[in-house]
Amino acid sequence: MIEQSFKMIEIRYQTALVVPPPYAHFFTIILQPAGDGRLAIDVTMTYTDRDELDEDEITGEGFTGNDDFKWAGHLPSVWEQTVNDLVRKTQLKAFDEEKLSDNQDYFLVTLENKMQGNQSGMPSHRPEWQFLSQELIQAAYEVSGKEKPFEVNYIEINSGARTEVHMTASFSRREVTLETRHSNQTHSKTVPWKELKSMMEVFYGVDYNSEDALTDLPRKSGRYLNLGTPEWYDTSTAIIGDEGAISKLRKLLVRLTQP
Repeated sequence: MIEQSFKMIEIRYQTALVVPPPYAHFFTIILQPAGDGRLAIDVTMTYTDRDELDEDEITGEGFTGNDDFKWAGHLPSVWEQTVNDLVRKTQLKAFDEEKLSDNQDYFLVTLENKMQGNQSGMPSHRPEWQFLSQELIQAAYEVSGKEKPFEVNYIEINSGARTEVHMTASFSRREVTLETRHSNQTHSKTVPWKELKSMMEVFYGVDYNSEDALTDLPRKSGRYLNLGTPEWYDTSTAIIGDEGAISKLRKLLVRLTQP
C-alpha cells in the first residue's frame, strides 16, 4: 500500500497575457487518491479569446473548432506513486499574482495533507510539475477516448529487405513499448518511461513537409517515418530543420531499429 503524501492536489495554469489565440488557454487539474490504488482526476481545459478568430485561422494552426475539454475519472495505480514522489520533494513558495508580468505564465499548486492542511504557492521543481501536468492531461485524453496513445512508425526498405518499427507510448499507463520486425522475426521490449520526453523532443525538433508526404504505406526503397497520422515522411527529402536536429532524428531512428 502506498503511503499517501497528499489528500488533494489542485494545479492551476494559464498562459501569459501576451500569448494570442488560438494558443491562449487555462487549465485546472484536481487529483485525489481513490483509495483502491488508482488516482482520481478532474481536468478542465479552456481555450480563450477565440471569438476574435475565423475558423480557418484556428484550424490552420492545428486546432479544431472546439478544443475545450472537461473530464473526471481514474488513472491507473502507477500514477499515484509518480505524484507522491514529486509531492514529497516539493516546497511551495509565496505566490503573488499581481506581480506577474504580461510575459509570465500563471502556475499555482495547492496541496492538502493531514499534517499541514491546505497550502498554496509556486512549487519548487516547477519544470517537473509543468511536465507532469501535460502528462496528466494526455493521460486523461487517452482514458476518456479523446485521443489515442502516441505512436511512431518507421520503415526501412533496402533491396527488398524490410525493417519495421512500431512504438506506442501510453500516457495513461506510463508505458512505452517498442516492436521491431525484420526478416520475419519480431522483437518486443519496453522502453523506460523517462526516455520518452527526450525522444519526443527529437521527433518534434524538426518540421515535416506535408506537401512531400505519402498517404499510402511505402513500398519503394527508402526510410519513412510516421507519427501516428496518415502521412509518411521520407527522411531524406521531407524532413526540414537544421542539420543537428535532423542528425539527432536519424540517429534515434537507427537506435530504434536495433532489437
